[in-house]
Amino acid sequence: MIISKISFEKKKFHILFDNSEEIEISEETLIEFGLYKGQEVDDEIIEKLKFEDEKSNALLLSYKFLQRNKTEKQLIDYLYKNKISGEIIDTVLPILNEKKYLNDEDYARRYLNDAMNIKKYGKIKIIYMLRSKGIKNEIIEKIMKDYDYEKEYLNAIDLISNKLDKDESDLKKINSAKKYLQGRGFEFEIINFTVKDYLGESSNV
Repeated sequence: MIISKISFEKKKFHILFDNSEEIEISEETLIEFGLYKGQEVDDEIIEKLKFEDEKSNALLLSYKFLQRNKTEKQLIDYLYKNKISGEIIDTVLPILNEKKYLNDEDYARRYLNDAMNIKKYGKIKIIYMLRSKGIKNEIIEKIMKDYDYEKEYLNAIDLISNKLDKDESDLKKINSAKKYLQGRGFEFEIINFTVKDYLGESSNV
């Protein structure tokens, strides 16, 4: 096929061939392949053009999406949503990892810090949320080795103090407070210890 026309519309170059077939490519792809009017190209080159242009588009989408801290899974879901093929996604992920645009361990450590210091989640919910964001188990196990149990206890005390008075004896209210901590992802052992410690050793909880 022979390129009969090259035009520029809406941030894309339109390549029209002599058989009326048309493709859209980025400026980067146009320059990389050195395309010009009257050039003869075969089907293999056209497929490469399409592949490189989709890759270029996927990288552009990724760079914009990753301006905020995201996980690899979140990026993959986003690219699929934008109709990027699995083959292209598999191609761009190593590029993004090499350029440090993706770093799930860094994301997980940041999330752990925010979850404990801002959201005040318990261990169970933190692990659940990390898994839901696509963080691999080996990364979760690695960062949880630095888990601050003292901070977790202080968070639980702070949360329970908003639900119970120090001299609370109503078991219904106490159990409700325990369920509240459970909903925020604290383990039963931590919940029972914290409530008992907060109310005092003489409390019947």
